[in-house]
Amino acid sequence: MQPFYKTSSVHTHTTFCDGKNTPAEMAQAALEQGLKTLGFSGHIHTPPDTSYCMSVEGTAQYRAEVSRLKQEYAGRLEILCGVEYDPLAGDILPDDYDYVIGSVHAVRGKEDGKLYAVDFTTEEMQNCIMQGFGGDAAAMVREYYEQVVKVAAKKPTILGHFDLVVKTNRNGILFDEQSKWYHDIAQQALDACIEQGVCFEMNTGAIWRGWRTQAYPDDLLLRRMAEKGARLTITADAHEKDALLFGYDECARRAKQAGCKQLLVLTGRGFVAF
Repeated sequence: MQPFYKTSSVHTHTTFCDGKNTPAEMAQAALEQGLKTLGFSGHIHTPPDTSYCMSVEGTAQYRAEVSRLKQEYAGRLEILCGVEYDPLAGDILPDDYDYVIGSVHAVRGKEDGKLYAVDFTTEEMQNCIMQGFGGDAAAMVREYYEQVVKVAAKKPTILGHFDLVVKTNRNGILFDEQSKWYHDIAQQALDACIEQGVCFEMNTGAIWRGWRTQAYPDDLLLRRMAEKGARLTITADAHEKDALLFGYDECARRAKQAGCKQLLVLTGRGFVAF
């Protein structure tokens, strides 16, 4: 029998946005991998950047396909229709999905007003710091986390990849993740988000795609979550069917080592603690 934390995967992407597999392929794989709950969380349509998200027409098709799969898999696999919200889509959090993952994927430069994706390439983030923030990495980091806190205040079901800003920072090429200034900014934002009562995710997506060696959040932030009794779940941010449960066991081990007393699993009945 699978550990309870490996019965649900709810941060997933399909060919309706930037994923590699169709919803039908993901559902069949979820069933074969022993999942009890599969949640689809397509990237919400973001007019300023449509390169990775669902189109307006595609969103309607996505919802129809997930609805069809719910019926097809009824009694065998619980399927949820969710969405990954980004503030680029507007100020209002959608309320017509089974659940919402709230995430920040970009910052706007203070100096040049340009939009920079924080999770695309290291080169883009170097340009973001130099051109968008006048070479001030701390200013960029602060802007990112301020946006995350604003998303948390909207009370999404799950707050996505809290420290995504470190994704492309291989070997500290952008800034020192162990510096006091970085963790002061991140921890202040973390505490503010915890006060909102949001559920954070341990997200393994960047490991699968070769960017990181450890799931978000980093150990220092994870220990802070444990100290504060933050709500926490495990997700794969899966963009393909083989990644649905990637890294879950290691996340559970890290959470326990950090002092987390429980993990949450999202189901059709809401979160279940174990």
